[in-house]
Amino acid sequence: MPDLWVCASTCVLGALLLLVLGRAVNRERRTVALPAPPGLPLLGHSLTLRAWAPLSWFRSSGGGSGDQRLLAALLRWSEQYDGAFQLRTGWLGRLLLGDPRVVVVLSDPPAAHALLALGEDAAVKPRRYYASLDRVLHPAAAPSSATAGSSPQWLLLRRSLLHAFSISELRQDFEVAKVKALSLARVITDLGPGVVLDVDDAALRFSLDVMGLSKLGYDFQAVEAQGEVLMLRLLEEVSAEWDARRRRLLSWLAPWISDAAAEGQTRCRILHHFIEKELWADIQARGPPPADDVTLAAQLARLRSPPSRGAPALPLQRTLSELATQLLLAHGPTGHCIAWALGCLAANRAAQDRLVAELKREGVFDDPLKLSYDILPKLSYLDCVVREALRLYPTMPFPATVRTLKKDVVLGGGGGAGGLTLAAGSEVWVDVFSMHRSPRLWRDPNRFIPDRWMAEVEAAAAASQRQPQGKQQQGSQPQDGEPPGDATAEATATAPRRYDGLCTVEPDPDAEGGAAAAQPPPPAAAAAVAAAEPPLCSPDAFMPFGSGPRSCLGQRLAVAEVKAALAVLLSFLVFEPSGEDDAGAGAGGGGEAGEVAQMGLGLFLRPVGGLHLLVAPRKRRT
Repeated sequence: MPDLWVCASTCVLGALLLLVLGRAVNRERRTVALPAPPGLPLLGHSLTLRAWAPLSWFRSSGGGSGDQRLLAALLRWSEQYDGAFQLRTGWLGRLLLGDPRVVVVLSDPPAAHALLALGEDAAVKPRRYYASLDRVLHPAAAPSSATAGSSPQWLLLRRSLLHAFSISELRQDFEVAKVKALSLARVITDLGPGVVLDVDDAALRFSLDVMGLSKLGYDFQAVEAQGEVLMLRLLEEVSAEWDARRRRLLSWLAPWISDAAAEGQTRCRILHHFIEKELWADIQARGPPPADDVTLAAQLARLRSPPSRGAPALPLQRTLSELATQLLLAHGPTGHCIAWALGCLAANRAAQDRLVAELKREGVFDDPLKLSYDILPKLSYLDCVVREALRLYPTMPFPATVRTLKKDVVLGGGGGAGGLTLAAGSEVWVDVFSMHRSPRLWRDPNRFIPDRWMAEVEAAAAASQRQPQGKQQQGSQPQDGEPPGDATAEATATAPRRYDGLCTVEPDPDAEGGAAAAQPPPPAAAAAVAAAEPPLCSPDAFMPFGSGPRSCLGQRLAVAEVKAALAVLLSFLVFEPSGEDDAGAGAGGGGEAGEVAQMGLGLFLRPVGGLHLLVAPRKRRT
């Protein structure tokens, strides 16, 4: 009798399990509208989402690191499925790993722009993904302006911090970057001729110092430091811990069963302690900030202790989380971008010589102190070099941007004339790397060709010159007694800027009424481009800082820092390949030979093991 009862119970439980699984499969089939690469039974692509590159489906002919093979696989799938496909997670992945049912990967420009233009009522930042970054930056996993969903408090924080990245502040920050770049050039020159330098480490030291001095009023003195910089090591280890948690199958059990996970948790606690007891304590010790101080530290101090009585105060947990987020996200992408750009210029000596010739023509080479924020528009080839480096090596490539759909949406593009239909509950990842390297969107996508941007840069400079001062605000009207001007000038002054990948932030708070924000490209235009032969340059498919209202807050400062570092360093130093990173060469990037270094995924796209270049002093006129 007991045996009969066990058999009956097993049959009932088995039938119920089959029923549940059958309903899950049917529900999944009803929502599947996109093709998907083949995955594993039960798990689907759950291991792919955790970047487990050693697995069998990351096959590529180029070799390289596991992360590099994963990027190659995503690019191959993107081309195979016209920039829109889904990764199935499987019921076991959803049950044991907490994965979403459907993950859509987008690298189609019109669809990506349409997604990022949606409001929070349709597409929201999922806590499932972004909370993992909050947990390594703050013990309470308090959201920051980069990870929180839209709310009145988030909007107040975003708009307040926007003042810290205004044009007036940017001019002062650029001077800080120039001085630090001069210090870095002197330090490298003192090493002697023919030295092999890890330019990634040097660039991270530079970006950390610029962030500390310009935004926090804190001097890390990383550029001048001898030996290892402990703060840089701590930030690198915290970034690695986030990446490790993303890849672990049962991350909540890891600290109890893995010494490495326990050590990573300890490093996060050390960062938390430094942020609260050192950085924030230093900001508080300065007292109430002056009225003309709109740095990041001053704005956070005002939000924490608002000067007006009755105004809501930013909680301490969110203040500390914001401080940690800005410190990590402001120095890492900028430093890696400088390193990638120097690697590309070292592998392409003709481009390096042309950039030096431009610096000589504008007088920057002979007198680097002449370099200023206002002279940057004259350095058009420098602009092209920075854009091309960001195209080949976007600092936050995949998945930099994740959204969860709260309702069914139809996005432009997606390889179909009627647009791309996505179901509610889908998690959508934007694959910037595949977008920037797509043969459908770029001619010779794996080659470093700064000239591909020249027409775009010159057109943007000409449009800026046509706009009269004081008339660059959207909807601005002539003052009393002022001539109205012709219709063309008025239309130019009031027209919104066209999206070009480097002008996606909100209006400048210093401008009365606000300047017109960049508008995403119309889907029809991008579809027409895709139908013809791939152009040499496709600005609509250039998204290094995101798009829409949640684009990178400090993108203008990042670009200015990169330009300051390249202009100053190339005025004093010659960069050549050292041969130490040739093992990372795949198909493309740095020139005809291949990538300038192995690419590693994580919080940022970084050169694995650093990027080592042969550096020598440049001949200068005495």
